[in-house]
Amino acid sequence: NAELLSREIGDNQWLANIQYENERMGMLVGQLLDLARTENVTPQMERIDLSRLVSGEALPFESVAYEKGLVLSSNVSDGIVLEGNSAQLKQLTSILLDNAIRHGEAGEVRLILTKEHGVVEMSVLNNGEEIPTDQREQIFERFYRVDPARNGEDKHYGLGLAIAKAIVNAHHGHIE
Repeated sequence: NAELLSREIGDNQWLANIQYENERMGMLVGQLLDLARTENVTPQMERIDLSRLVSGEALPFESVAYEKGLVLSSNVSDGIVLEGNSAQLKQLTSILLDNAIRHGEAGEVRLILTKEHGVVEMSVLNNGEEIPTDQREQIFERFYRVDPARNGEDKHYGLGLAIAKAIVNAHHGHIE
């Protein structure tokens, strides 16, 4: 309706604000639905080449990192295969890379995927400001922001890492 009204009366700051807030709320509702679905629905598991999945998901983030003045380097071991849900594992990879790039400072963001003694480990590291020790567990809680001044203006609402934790839990893993 706001778009139709905008066509009718032309540019208007109030309509632009309504459209902007509508988009923000749509994204928030989408993220909440993702979280609820991840926490409450048992995902369909299948045999997945995780090495290939993670490498493919990282490709688009190379340009995102470059635009922020960072380099995304990947060290993904070949042939890591596991039982998992590909859609959720892609989402997990995206969430971790997006967070690392958004909060990264000069230098690089490193993506590492290894398997040792039957344990798969994915690490995403950046040179960003260190998260205070007393807040490290809280960052995986819904709506938690290390910096309370961030209030969703960047279209991030403190749900990404909560979704990541739910995905890891659904795959019987551990996140820190």
